[in-house]
Amino acid sequence: MTTTEKRTTDTRQGSQGAHGSTASFSKVKLLPGDLVQLQLLSGTSTERYQVSVIGAHAPHSVLVSAPVVAGKLVFIKEGKQILVRGFVGNDAVAYRTQVIKSLLSPYPYLHLSYPENVQCMRIRNSARVPVELVAALATATTEMAARIVDLSCGGASLSSHQALGTEGDEVVIKFRIYSGDQDVYLNIKAIIRSCVPDEGSVGLFTSGIQFINLENQQRLYLENQVYQRMIDDNP
Repeated sequence: MTTTEKRTTDTRQGSQGAHGSTASFSKVKLLPGDLVQLQLLSGTSTERYQVSVIGAHAPHSVLVSAPVVAGKLVFIKEGKQILVRGFVGNDAVAYRTQVIKSLLSPYPYLHLSYPENVQCMRIRNSARVPVELVAALATATTEMAARIVDLSCGGASLSSHQALGTEGDEVVIKFRIYSGDQDVYLNIKAIIRSCVPDEGSVGLFTSGIQFINLENQQRLYLENQVYQRMIDDNP
């Protein structure tokens, strides 16, 4: 059993419900370095901050890095109620907590109250998210511009002003995503599974491609992109 499978299985050992399962925080196994999002539950702001898990000391607190936006530290007052979201393996996890201590030394970090339970929901590998990404599709003889309109860990749907090929053609798709705090440029081999005129837009074509021979790092970047979009789309 792989590490990802083990971490995913552990989050499923709590009680089951219509919207997923409930597990104890110790079963979830968020590890140091895992990325989670913090959302303040008070006030009108809907901004979410990406931070890193530092560790946990049961049953007292969970330590995370303090949020930074555009290079500037975001100070969160003690007592603030927070919703934490993240992913462990193929499970989306979420729980409510509060800031019990905000510290600046030896580096900025937060103590969050230790949660008794965490909500978990399994994310299918085929899950797709809407995106707007500029892409280039390269064949053996030419390169064409396209726009990625939805993305999964296994493929994508594209919109273009010309037919990108025929079913079964092998291509390389190139596009840029934002992962963590950096731009990542991906070059992924793919097979065209469909390419038809767009019924709703004159002069456009809709294509479906399947990614093939993904490298481990490419898969991780894609999973992060898809899962983060899911977090953003589920307030």
